[in-house]
Amino acid sequence: MTAFAELRDRAAVDSLRRIIARERILYEVRRDADTIDWRECDPAERFDWAVPRPLPSAKRFFFPPREALLSWEGDAVTEEAVAPTPFALFGLHACDATALAYQDRFFARDARYQARRGQALVVVVDCLAACDGGFCRDIGAGPFATAGFDLALTLLADGRVAAVAGSDAGRAVLALAGVAVAADPGPLVTARDGARCAAEATFPARPFIAVGIARINERAGARPVSDAEWRALGPSCLACTGCTTLCPTCSCFAVVDEGGTERGERVRYWDSCLLEGFQREASGHHPAPDPGDRVRRFWYHKLSDDFVPGFGRYGCVGCGRCDVTCPGSIGALRVLGTLGERR
Repeated sequence: MTAFAELRDRAAVDSLRRIIARERILYEVRRDADTIDWRECDPAERFDWAVPRPLPSAKRFFFPPREALLSWEGDAVTEEAVAPTPFALFGLHACDATALAYQDRFFARDARYQARRGQALVVVVDCLAACDGGFCRDIGAGPFATAGFDLALTLLADGRVAAVAGSDAGRAVLALAGVAVAADPGPLVTARDGARCAAEATFPARPFIAVGIARINERAGARPVSDAEWRALGPSCLACTGCTTLCPTCSCFAVVDEGGTERGERVRYWDSCLLEGFQREASGHHPAPDPGDRVRRFWYHKLSDDFVPGFGRYGCVGCGRCDVTCPGSIGALRVLGTLGERR
């Protein structure tokens, strides 16, 4: 059951961080020279409320880019154990928390993912305004978190911080910090809802998003996307895999044996469905031989109603990372804009 509590100010949040860091490695988004990324932090440092969402997502904490699954030497085969140290991701944004909840479903039976997830404490800081290129509001993934977190913090206009505990772990952290759960959360909920409405009002109107999604799903009244439209988008995809690498919900991987007959490893690597060889079959048959076919498959997987029953939502969380990184300019907003203008 969700619980609400009040932290008196930002200093109380820094106290909370220090308490969390007693038992966990503390990771936060920090600026280093020209880089904005997650790094291990000293809890004595003040939390940076103004740092933007990083370009790399947090999925690597649970689903590493490269992971050894087992090794062999002669006839002896050894499974590589996963023994993560307890850690906290402090300052995740709502879009990334939504993506984490999505990945939790995809990797529900993956023991390695679950081992890391079980050692993580996820603390979200709700966004008080739209970020450049973000459209989380339009796709139900923000700007305030609704899933994938243990604690969600909202900085209110009067300097107080509303804390929402989304799990037993979140409630335990509040108790450890001596923060009482509100007996009557009504006023706090009202203040938080006001902040959320104000944040949502900062997003620009983008009606093409809903139109593009309706066309992809061939809904009544929407003209289906033609093969010619997908083929026209295909050449813009350079198969650089930037979008799938940065996307917080992409989960494609390949398993490769490295080494020789006497010694080696079985390794899981991030893969990309936009690569030509990803779906090519051993017979030589390719169900998606044209770049346009692969672009269509990618966006179908991200925005099709067919996947919602299994994952609880779309695979796109509106973070805008694909638009930032795509050299062919066919990230989410560009694709939905192109499709949405052709009703």
